[in-house]
Amino acid sequence: MRIHIFFATDGSVSARFAQAQILSMPWRPPVHITVMTAMEVPHPPFTSLIPPARRAFNAALAVLHHDAEDHATEVLDKARLDLEGHVGSVATRMHLGYAGPTIVDMARACRVDLVAVGSRGLGMYKGFLLGSVSDYVAQHAHCPVLTVKTPPKGERRFLLPLEGPADKERVVGWLKALDLSAGARIHLLKVCRKRKQASNPGGEPTHGTGGIAAADDFEAWGNSPEVLESLGGQELPMGAVRVTAEVRYGDPVPEILDSIHEFRPELLVLGAKCPQSPAESPLGKVTRKLIDQASCSVLVVRP
Repeated sequence: MRIHIFFATDGSVSARFAQAQILSMPWRPPVHITVMTAMEVPHPPFTSLIPPARRAFNAALAVLHHDAEDHATEVLDKARLDLEGHVGSVATRMHLGYAGPTIVDMARACRVDLVAVGSRGLGMYKGFLLGSVSDYVAQHAHCPVLTVKTPPKGERRFLLPLEGPADKERVVGWLKALDLSAGARIHLLKVCRKRKQASNPGGEPTHGTGGIAAADDFEAWGNSPEVLESLGGQELPMGAVRVTAEVRYGDPVPEILDSIHEFRPELLVLGAKCPQSPAESPLGKVTRKLIDQASCSVLVVRP
């Protein structure tokens, strides 16, 4: 089975982080990458009826378009050269239009398995609309989206918060696209919105302050590779993968952020929605906040 990755780049530092993350991931071969860039050429309104002014305006637009095309060609050529030899095949695409909608439309047309973007791009002008493209893509793409924030560490540490049955199928199932025979650290996290009450050895009720469950709660949910197997990871090379499981109680966003701080994952893997998400939210409130606030790169998994 071939995986098709759609890498959207504008040549920015963040886009180079995304390219490095693609190369550092242990994908199962063969891997095909389509490198795509969108040309956003501004077209301000022009109302003058004076012919020389109209000609000057059109000439200026032609120069802008030519410069944008030259930059896009340079970005695509460099990315292709960097990727060739590391994956099965590389193709390039250049499109005129606003980056966010163009990336989403082209990814759908190419029937890709994953879209990879940097979290901060150049935008129409450097320093303008930073992050708006990755935000749009994460919300509207039809497939999983990898939003890369930092250079890859190469540590293969994955944090997987699980909300419900749909997350178990999507998030854990995503691991099957990876070759983990060389090993990985997988940390499964379950956040219960209502904190449980535990008892100390003397029988008195106690309330933890760190949000971490008592030992019997761990045992009930699982704290070994068997829990990953029970969630659908039977095809993974469990001998090379270290799996830990954690249960926390409280609000999902701060609890997941705390777990990121403690576990230091290379990648946070999230389902696109949780059962409590409103229908009008493409991602879900929890996922949307974590994309913004997580200190690591984030992969949003869709069916």
